[in-house]
Amino acid sequence: MSNPENGPQLPAIRWPVPKNNRGGEFSNLEEMLAHLEGEATGHWLIGRNGMWHGGIHISDTTTPWCALSGQAMNEAVDFPVPFPGEQAVRSMADGEVVAYRINRDYLSVPWYWGDLCYYL
Repeated sequence: MSNPENGPQLPAIRWPVPKNNRGGEFSNLEEMLAHLEGEATGHWLIGRNGMWHGGIHISDTTTPWCALSGQAMNEAVDFPVPFPGEQAVRSMADGEVVAYRINRDYLSVPWYWGDLCYYL
């Protein structure tokens, strides 16, 4: 991704979800993190158990325009067609998503404060 005449080219960066159901964009990191603080399962840097959490959760709690509802017939197929206003979770940089996981039941093991579930 470099061009010797103009120097290296940086990839286009954007947030993984739009700000609202109209496709608005977050203007900075603080705005995005404030949006995700409403997630009950924790948010980036610290999870609800107080431990390191390097990922983000995107659910219908904070971002219903990007979350599957579980109620729609078309969500039962592998590649659902979004309803009007719904938008896909997207790659944060040029490229494509290479891994994701959406399960109803995750493997788990007993842990001190309850079951520890395995997520991607």
